[in-house]
Amino acid sequence: MWDDIFSFQGVINKAMQLVVRKRARGEVLNCLCHYLSWEKSPPLDTGIVVSSLLLAIQLCPKMEFQLSERYGEDLSDSTWECILAIDLLCCHLKWSWTHDNIISKELWPVMDQWVKHRKGHETVPPIPDIIVASTLRLIGHLGQIGLKEGFFPAVKNITSIIGRFIQHAKEEDVPWGVQLAAVYALCDLGPSNPLEVVEAIQSWSTATSNSIPSAVTSGISEVSSLCTVELH
Repeated sequence: MWDDIFSFQGVINKAMQLVVRKRARGEVLNCLCHYLSWEKSPPLDTGIVVSSLLLAIQLCPKMEFQLSERYGEDLSDSTWECILAIDLLCCHLKWSWTHDNIISKELWPVMDQWVKHRKGHETVPPIPDIIVASTLRLIGHLGQIGLKEGFFPAVKNITSIIGRFIQHAKEEDVPWGVQLAAVYALCDLGPSNPLEVVEAIQSWSTATSNSIPSAVTSGISEVSSLCTVELH
């Protein structure tokens, strides 16, 4: 079983090994240390690894949107690997650390810089749209950590910010790939405020002239089912 889990190369495998190394105890730890040669190198700092993965997303020279029949304009497989690896590591580090060190200090500043540049702040350097889309998808995934740990008010605040962003997407001429990323992030954060999320996405879908991907329709249905549960 361990051979199947750890035989794949890449950032997700490295993240898995780091988390397992932090959590394994006793005979299991001794076995894995020998099997994976952990004794030859000290354990890495989890926070530093998260920061390096964020940097890898931001500096990747070949990042671009990938056309997907289900999702519309999606991220590349390599970007998704980084996002899922960060998600796994942040699950280990818990919500408070993730919110304070990643969402607040790393991700919101990217969004703020992108918005300021689009509004004409000449001293603010541009950020590629694909980086912003990746940031939004990552916020959606990391917000689920807060939901699982019961931090609903904090996640609800994030949901409201992205909801307002979507409401002004058409008039602000936000690129389609960024709009979709924000909508998918809202779907991920839906349990924090189902009614608000459904209203925001339905309003957005009514205003847009673009074809709505099937994944958005599925996401709306899932969040709508939460509204039914909430009303009962």
